Amino acid sequence: MKDNVENKFFSSIDVKNSRGNIFGAVFVSPAKEFGKRDIILIDETKGTYSARSITELINMLSKRDVPFAEKKRVLDFLSERLRVLERDLEFNTLQLIKEFNDKK
Repeated sequence: MKDNVENKFFSSIDVKNSRGNIFGAVFVSPAKEFGKRDIILIDETKGTYSARSITELINMLSKRDVPFAEKKRVLDFLSERLRVLERDLEFNTLQLIKEFNDKK
């Protein structure tokens, strides 16, 4: 996803209903609790919802008439985004361990 000044964003993805209209977006980010993730469905007309799991998100999308191919695209996005977040978490953890060991 890009904004008007050509900044690249990878934390969210637009979601379309069965008529091909974008009705909202799915957003994934690290949660306040270490090691956890927030999965949020932002629906332009119905509001914002937090999904406790990927299954719950898919059920939310099903209730909004999102076709199978679109749900699969969202799952692919979630998979890749969660992989990136895990890699970042692992890298940051290793950096903290290295800094801690260097101080000894």
